[in-house]
Amino acid sequence: MDKAMIRKYLRIASLVVFSMMIGSLITMFIKDDGRVLNNNLIKSKNEKADFTSLYEVYDTILEEYYNDVDEKSLIDGAINGMLASLDDQHTIYFDEKSKEEFDTELSGTYYGIGAQIQYVEENTVKIVKIFDGSPAEKSGLQIGDIFVSIDGKSTDGMDANDIASKLRSEEATSVKVVMSRNGENIEFNIKKANVTMFSVNSEMINVDNKKIGYIGVSIFGQKTYDQFKNALANLENEKMDSLIIDLRGNSGGYLYTVTNMLELFIPKDKILYKIQTNMGTTEYKSSSNVNRNYKIVILIDGDSASASEIMSAAMKEQYSAILVGKTTYGKGTVQTTKNLSNGAMIKYTIEKWLTPGGNNIDGQGIKPDYDIDQNEQFLQDGSRENDAQFQKAIEILNK
Repeated sequence: MDKAMIRKYLRIASLVVFSMMIGSLITMFIKDDGRVLNNNLIKSKNEKADFTSLYEVYDTILEEYYNDVDEKSLIDGAINGMLASLDDQHTIYFDEKSKEEFDTELSGTYYGIGAQIQYVEENTVKIVKIFDGSPAEKSGLQIGDIFVSIDGKSTDGMDANDIASKLRSEEATSVKVVMSRNGENIEFNIKKANVTMFSVNSEMINVDNKKIGYIGVSIFGQKTYDQFKNALANLENEKMDSLIIDLRGNSGGYLYTVTNMLELFIPKDKILYKIQTNMGTTEYKSSSNVNRNYKIVILIDGDSASASEIMSAAMKEQYSAILVGKTTYGKGTVQTTKNLSNGAMIKYTIEKWLTPGGNNIDGQGIKPDYDIDQNEQFLQDGSRENDAQFQKAIEILNK
C-alpha cells in the first residue's frame, strides 16, 4: 500500500471516529445509505480538525524510524488511540481476527467441528464442550481430549486461538486431528459443517412435590431468543411450577434479543426499559399479550452485564422476579458497531439505558434481593450441591 493510500485510509478512519463522537445525535436522524441527512450536525470542511500533524507523524515514522515499521500496526494504533481518548472502556477497536470472533459468538453459528476448546497450560489445549449433533460428536471426540496435531502439523506452541482458526478455516471441508486421550494418541477425520452454538440450556428440577424449571443463558445472541422461547415452552409443557433464569457470567449481547425475551413475561404497555440521549428519554413498552404469573428467581453476579442487567431490572420491577446472587457489573450504556473498509470494526457507545422506574445503574450495578456469596468448594468443583446461590433459589421457590 503506497503512502497516498495510507493517508486516504487514515483520513477516512479519523472521520469515522469524529462521526462516532456525535453518534448519540446522529442515530436520532434519518440516514440514507449510511449518510446523515441533517447537515446542521456536520461541520464544514474548513471547520473540521486539522489532521496535518497526524500525517506528519505517520510520514516521519515511516521515513526516519530506525527499525522496520508495520504500516498496518500504525493505522491500528492511530484508531486505537482516538478511541482511547474518549475514555470509554466500551468503545473499542476490533481487528479482523477479533471481529470474526465477536461476530461468531453473537451470530450463534460458525463453520467448523462444533467443539469448544480451552488453553490449559503450555502445549495443552483440550476440548471442554461438544455441541449436540456436531461433527465433533459424530466423529467420536470427547471432552478432555488434548490436541496433538492438526492436518499433520504438531500443535506444540499453539494456543486456543491458533487451533480454533485452523478448525474453522474454510480452505478445506475436512480436518484430520490427532488427540491424546488417557495417554493414547487417536486420529480423527472430521468433516466440517455449519454448527449452531447453543447459548441456552434448560432442565426440570424436581424438589419434593414441586417442578422447578431452570434456564441458563450465556449470551444474548442472534439465536438466543428462539432457543429461550423453545426451552420455556418445553418446561411449561412439563407443568413447571416456578422458574430459575441463570444470567451469571452473561456479559450481554443484542438489545433486540433481550427485548423479545422480556416480552415473553411482561404484558402489553408496561415499560421494559428507557433509552436516554441528549435529545431526551424514550420509553420502550411491551407489545405482548402474555399472562404468565408463576414465581421466578433470577441468578446474577458481578459478570452479569448490559443486556443481562436490562432483563434483571425489568423482571424485578415489572414482574416481581426475585434476584439472587451478587451485585451486577453496572453497564448502563448501549453500543452499536460499524464495519470498517479494512475488515476491522469499531464498537462505540451511542446512548444510556434506564430501568423501567428510571434508575441509572451505570457504575453501580443492580443489587440482588438476596446477597449470597459462593463457598470455596463450589469455586473448586462447580457442583450444584455446592452452589450456594442456586440452592438459595431452590429454597425460595420451594416454599
